[in-house]
Amino acid sequence: MLNRETKFKPLQDADMQGAEMQEYCDICGGQGKFYGNGKNYHILLCEQCGLIWTNPLEYELAKKSIASNYWGEEIYLANVDAQKKRFRKQLEIFKRKTNVLAYKSIKILEVGSGLGFFLDICDELGIVAEGCDIAEKAVKFANRERERVRLGTLDAYYKNESYHAIFAFNLIEHLAHPKDFFTESRRILKSGGILVLEMPIQESLFHKLARAGFLIFKGRLNFFGINPGAHIYKFSKKTFKFICNDIGFKCVYQKNINSPFGEIWGKSSIVSFDYRLIYRLSLPIVWTIAKLTGQGNRLFILLQKP
Repeated sequence: MLNRETKFKPLQDADMQGAEMQEYCDICGGQGKFYGNGKNYHILLCEQCGLIWTNPLEYELAKKSIASNYWGEEIYLANVDAQKKRFRKQLEIFKRKTNVLAYKSIKILEVGSGLGFFLDICDELGIVAEGCDIAEKAVKFANRERERVRLGTLDAYYKNESYHAIFAFNLIEHLAHPKDFFTESRRILKSGGILVLEMPIQESLFHKLARAGFLIFKGRLNFFGINPGAHIYKFSKKTFKFICNDIGFKCVYQKNINSPFGEIWGKSSIVSFDYRLIYRLSLPIVWTIAKLTGQGNRLFILLQKP
């Protein structure tokens, strides 16, 4: 096991500039316990709800970068067909699990709509849908043919009980305070409305191997995939049980899925981390085994407002 005294080192003053520190769980308020560390951050675990997060959460420089740029745009554009195929399948699951009689009878909001690929599928199926995103470049691309994405996020702009469903793909792990997202989503959803999420999950083969590698190599091998200002959190299925009980949702469906291989491979070429060669050599094997065994790196989950 790791020695807390030698591994949990204080951050340097230079690292602290513009940093948002958080030692308590944003979801349940539990005290964060040491779980791991990166070069200039710690990873904390909430033993009460299972959430893990980076401390600090983010740096001012990272916040400005995310707001003004769209990270990995070329990777998403190269994998647009795989993305849209997954969105069609997920909409079919949504329709089946929620007894939606006709797509044209519902109104959807996508939070973190990115380049607009999910909204493209909604248009294709005749669904009334709109989106919002904080990345100006992404909003401009998504609105290249018509205005459908607002620059912004969940806030007072959206009226109470105004949507049948809210979709957010790989978004909540980036939010400094995800509990606000869940409470706002519940406010905006109609009674019986569905919150549809996809995000990296701890109950996956990828995370289990990352944890094993971190412990075996005494902290030198960090493949957790979280760092301040990017993927800040990694949720657990235990976390969602707490969210349902505390905020007021009912889980109607959940399943592990894999990221499209082209997307995860492409990101491995631009993300800054040590031992990139080890990661890329093992990625095809781990990705395949995860797909065959149902231990994909992401969770697709549907939460219903009563």
